[in-house]
Amino acid sequence: MEQKCRDLSDEQLIHYLQRNGIAAEPMKVSLDGKNTGQTILAAAQSTGCDLLIKGAYTQSRLRQMIFGGATRHVLENAEIPVLLAT
Repeated sequence: MEQKCRDLSDEQLIHYLQRNGIAAEPMKVSLDGKNTGQTILAAAQSTGCDLLIKGAYTQSRLRQMIFGGATRHVLENAEIPVLLAT
């Protein structure tokens, strides 16, 4: 299952989730002066999400520790459950 999901495009993943009874749809949002983590959480809140699925740590661990990043911001500030995909 894990390898199967890694090989799916975003469109295929959406269809997979929908076929299995999970309401899912892709969305694009603009930063509008916010950082990426803030934008992700604002979009989740504005659409009424009850679960956030997010890829984790696209930067190196060292860069993440020094500069922070979207994953850290989401984990520290999310008010809904977050599922991280690595």
